[in-house]
Amino acid sequence: MNHVIEKAISITGSQSELARRIGVGQSTVSKWLNGAEISSRYISALTVATNGQISHAEILGSLERPDAAKPNSSAALA
Repeated sequence: MNHVIEKAISITGSQSELARRIGVGQSTVSKWLNGAEISSRYISALTVATNGQISHAEILGSLERPDAAKPNSSAALA
């Protein structure tokens, strides 16, 4: 599970609302949540959709090192 996308959903209130703000279908958000790759063209849109509460760096970190997206992961502490 991508915890950055989970956080974005929490901020926006639902998968559907996050999808609406980004301009994708709810099924796309669901796929991202479950580990599908996020196209680079949506990184800025994710930041805007969350009013800057999720940064570009946070999104990129979750893509480069999936364990880094987990708040309590030992990999995130390394």
